[in-house]
This record gives sequence, structure tokens and C-alpha cells, in this order.
Amino acid sequence: MSTQSAGSGKGAHEALISGIAQRHAARPGGLLPALHAIQDELGYVPPEAVPTVAEVFNVSRAEVHGVISFYHLFRTTPPGRRTLYLCRAEACQAMGARALEKHTKERLGIDFHETTADGRISLEPIFCLGNCACSPAVMIDDFVHGRVTPERLDALLEESRGEPEAATPGMPEGSHTVFVPRDTTALSMGADDVAAAIAGEAAGRGESVTVVRNGSRGLYWLEPMIEVEAGGVRHAYGPVRPADVPGLFDAGFLTAGEHGLALGPTEEMPYLAGQSRLTFARVGITDPLSLVDYRAHGGYEGLAKAVGLSREEIVDIVTESGLRGRGGAAFPTGIKWRTVLNAEGAQKYVTCNADEGDSGTYADRMVMESDPFVVIEGMTIAGLAVGATQGYVYLRAEYPLAIRIMNEAIGIAEAAGLLGENVMDSGQAFHLEVREAAGAYICGEETSMLESLEGKRGVIRYRPPLPAVKGLFGAPTIVNNVITLASVPIILAEGAEYYRNYGTGRSRGTLTVQLAGNVRRGGLVEIGFGRTLRELLEDFGGGTATGRPIRAVQAGGPLGAYIHPSQFDTPLDYEAIAEIGGMIGHGGLVVFDDTVDMGEQARFAMEFCAIESCGKCTPCRIGAVRGVEVIDRILSGDDESGNLLLLRDLCDTMVAGSLCALGGMAPFPVISVLDHFPEDLRARRSSGGIAGDEP
Repeated sequence: MSTQSAGSGKGAHEALISGIAQRHAARPGGLLPALHAIQDELGYVPPEAVPTVAEVFNVSRAEVHGVISFYHLFRTTPPGRRTLYLCRAEACQAMGARALEKHTKERLGIDFHETTADGRISLEPIFCLGNCACSPAVMIDDFVHGRVTPERLDALLEESRGEPEAATPGMPEGSHTVFVPRDTTALSMGADDVAAAIAGEAAGRGESVTVVRNGSRGLYWLEPMIEVEAGGVRHAYGPVRPADVPGLFDAGFLTAGEHGLALGPTEEMPYLAGQSRLTFARVGITDPLSLVDYRAHGGYEGLAKAVGLSREEIVDIVTESGLRGRGGAAFPTGIKWRTVLNAEGAQKYVTCNADEGDSGTYADRMVMESDPFVVIEGMTIAGLAVGATQGYVYLRAEYPLAIRIMNEAIGIAEAAGLLGENVMDSGQAFHLEVREAAGAYICGEETSMLESLEGKRGVIRYRPPLPAVKGLFGAPTIVNNVITLASVPIILAEGAEYYRNYGTGRSRGTLTVQLAGNVRRGGLVEIGFGRTLRELLEDFGGGTATGRPIRAVQAGGPLGAYIHPSQFDTPLDYEAIAEIGGMIGHGGLVVFDDTVDMGEQARFAMEFCAIESCGKCTPCRIGAVRGVEVIDRILSGDDESGNLLLLRDLCDTMVAGSLCALGGMAPFPVISVLDHFPEDLRARRSSGGIAGDEP
């Protein structure tokens, strides 16, 4: 997400733009990559790019303009020297994002989509940065900052910090090993500064130290959480700040010495000991870009077994495991794969939906940043299973670190013969490419994603035909999300029965729960299906960060219902959550305390749908706009009872008439507020203001 600014003289960039377009014109679906490349070079896509790009790609100017205007992250005017992206999603709202937004606009003297008069800063809204356990979050250029208060924002605006390096340079190697995580959330809390402080202190003391930049364990309330290896056991300390580093050395932390920040042996920490980490078995343990490390911890055992099996045998194992899609729909993965296997087509594709845009979710980001080879291995197995030779990872632009790591990991796998024309000497080919998304939430819907991969506006397709029959470029296509594909290697390595032993009923295997928002211990919890919401919120989450009672939990992202405390004993499995009108979705749980204004949350659900609708169907495109208007009338006291009835009718129409889940499920949060928090859908207090804004 480059923010390089440039002049906008007409024709000034024509040769450059033409050259970029020509480099991408031969690529299938190359229009989006070309537009990204132009913006990366110039900081925006100037108007004069439209006719040039249209000519090179042999499409109309209207089509090029339509693609540019569809995606939120393409700019058509020069940005400021820095771009501040302020997260407006629910997890950040739960911790004061509305107050932060108000402060930011007043501090800069501008609104969203504007630039300060001196050209220094452009302000943009964004809906989720994947930093939901350390909210509220902002991103300045490509660097995410967590737990941002108005005071901290002021300090950040005075700094001139560039984007982070993929790894801290100049780390020493020695006899002691210190692990400092480098995933987005750890970095947002200062992990790079801690790593540099450890390296500097070790050098000054003459200590022999190796600093490994691992992924995060997902105990985000303790970040930066560092670990040391002593006697073959890893010991944790956290949260560590640079100022703590000299004291840690004084206390002998390199040999697990006692200190006020000591947390004991990492694997014995209750938060981790109570989990069943299968998909996340290596996350936080290995160096994400070390193939040797990955293989030493069981990596590529699944693919090694798969190359010795027939396609039908691979699909049978995945089917018998009971794995269902972890992206929200929960469709049986084996059935989808079998459909693609049996479909006619000389070319087939595997696509990974890594457009993780739901507030409260960050598991996809974590695994791509911390264990990228498991995603690559899972996609390769899928390719072998159905006869696909090409795969695409559709990865959201809001995750710049994940994009860099996935691209680097793909290059490493290619060099090792694990991707390419002869995968693991099997005689079978599988190629993989990352495609960068451009900020449209709707592209998380599978057919919208396929349209985007083809270089078009992300407008949903009518179904049938299903993507498994006629998908990317008209060919049979697997569409699975990151966690689904990352679950495949262990299923192949350990067998279907091993995986089925976790979970309950029709919900087999493990669920990656992400605790976010106003929660004391925000982080990732991988457990077998069947544990209750209350266990997650209390035993793992520890209640709210503010110490106040929990009033509501939103499960399943912005399209998920708000769950009332009376429902917290519901087991976390697909069927049980559906029975109370909710959905598990990606597994995100956003916690709100008793100061939240549920009327405002209902309004935001409709506002979000109106902003993100692809516009294809009337119930979604018009219904969401009318939903905002109706809720505004209710909150202002205008014919309250009549408008409440109208709101329910509108929700029913959107649910029944929308073409995809965006319009069809956006009413779920509203309906849950009508059912469980009706007192908040009343006229606002005469004193004004919105409750729930201050954590």
C-alpha cells in the first residue's frame, strides 16, 4: 500500500504507465496487478492511466475506470507524504475507536479521504487491520500500531517512522537463543525495538546470543513476549519493553533467571496448556521462513504421503476427516474437492481466500506470517488431489507483512522443488502465486473473489454454476480459506481418524477462536469444537479489559449476531451456534462491556453493508441504505414503533432476497439487537453522546 506522492501533470507518466501495463498484460487477470504496480510507483493511479491501460489490455476505458473506482484502496489523486489508516471495525469500536476517530479529525483538521493543507498526511478509514486483540489500531503507511490512544496517536504523528523490515538486520548469532516475534501485532507493540535492544545489550556485555524472529504464540496481551531456550525448554517473559532489557540481562534471563516479567516455561502457561494446537502447532515456535525448521517440526510429511496416493485416495482422507470450510459457510471440504475432481476440464485451479476482512479475526494473518509453508503445503496437496496445476493466494492489501512473507516462502519452496513442474519428484506440477486484493470486503465472497482474480470489479456471480464446476477463468476451481487449507497437511500426515477425534457431532477437528475487542486476554485459542462460549470468554479471555461486565459478544464478524450473556453456555459448534441465530464464521469473538450502545452497533451493521455492497442486487444495495435511515429515525424518536416494524420487515427482505451473504446476513446483528437489546433502539438521551465509546 504505497503512499509515495507525485505530481499529477497530464501525460507526465504515460511512458512509465504503458511500460507497467505491458509487463502485466500477458498475465491472466493482470489488470489488478498492473493497477497496483502503477500505484506502488506513483502513489496513486492518475486519470491519464485509464486510456493507456485500456489500450494495452484491449478493454474499454469504462471497464478500467470501473475497476479502479470499485476498490477502496486505489487512489486517483496524489496522497499526502504519509497516509494514516484508522480502523473503524467493531473490535476497535469496542476499545474507543469512535473517540479516536473524532480526536484524529480534530487534530488534523480534515475528514476521511482528505489531506492536510501542508500535504503531510492523508486520512483514510479502513475496516480491520487484523490487529483486533490489541485494538484500537491504526496503520501509518505500511506499519500497524496497536492500543492507540489519542495521546499515543499524537506522538505517532510527530514521528517519521518508515515501514518495518521483514527481519531485524544485524542480529548476532551465539550460544544463547532468544525468540522475539515479528508478526504484525507483536510489531505493533514494539517487538522490533525489543529485538534491537536485546542485540545491542548482548553486544555491549559480550554475550553470545542468537535472536530468532519467530511468529507470535498468540498471547497478544503479553506482546512483545520473548522466549529463551534453556536446558531444552523455552521460557517466556512479557510484555517486554526496550527499557526492561538491561534488567533482564542482570537477572540472567538467558538461562531462565527470575524476573518480574518471567512467565515460566511457555508450554506450561495455562492459556497454551488448555489448547489443542493442530493447525497452529508450529506457530510461535519456528522461524517462519526456515524450511529446515518447518521440516524439523513435521512440515511436508503430509505432502510426502500425498504424492504416493491417488487423487481419489487424497480426497477420501479429507472427506473422512470431517473437515469443513473454516471461512464461514462450513461446507464439507471433501465434497467440494470431489466435485472439482470429477468436473471436466483440462485446466483446474486451487484458490486460497486470504481476504480475511471480518472484524475480530486474525488467524489467517497469523498463520501466513508465522507458518507460511503450511498454507503452501495444503494448497499443493489440494492441487494434487484434483489435478490442478496452478494456485492463487488472494491476499488482502491490508496485510503487507503477510504478502512479503508469503511471496518469500513461495520462492523458497520453488527453489527446493516443493513447487513447480515436478513437485517433490512426483512428476506432477503445481505453481503458486500471490495476488494482492484492493480493499473490497465483498471480495471475501467466493465468486466476487474469482471476479477480482480475473482482473474485474468484485461483483458477485449468480449460482449455479458453482465455482467447483465453473470457477476461475471458467474452469473447475477449489475455493478454500487459509485455515481450511492449513489444516490439510496434518490430516494427510496423521490420518483422518486422528483429526476426527477432536470436536463433536458434525463439527470435527479444531476451531481457531480469536478473542478480540474489550477482552482482558486477547489472543488465539485453538480448541476442539464443543467448548462453550463462557469458557472461552472467562477461562481464556478473563472477562473484559475494563473490568466491567460483558454485555454482548459478536461472533462471526460484521455479519454475525450479537450474543447475549444468557446464551454464553452455548457450545461452540456450527449447529449449536446456528440454533441461537448466530454463526461461527472465521471464529472471531468481539467482546463489548456494559457501556456499549447497541443501537449504534445495529446502525453500523447497516452502514458497513451500504459501504461494502457490490451493488448487484437491490435488497443489499438499497436495503442497507434504507436500514441506516430507518435506524436514524428510530434513534431520533420519529414514529418509533412504526419504524421498528419497518426495520424488521426490511431485515426479512434483505435476508430472503439478497444474492450473497453480505446483504443476506448484514441484518443478523440488527435482528439480534431487536431481540436481545431492544432498550437501546430508543430515542437518544437528551444530553446527547453515544455510550460505549470509552473503554
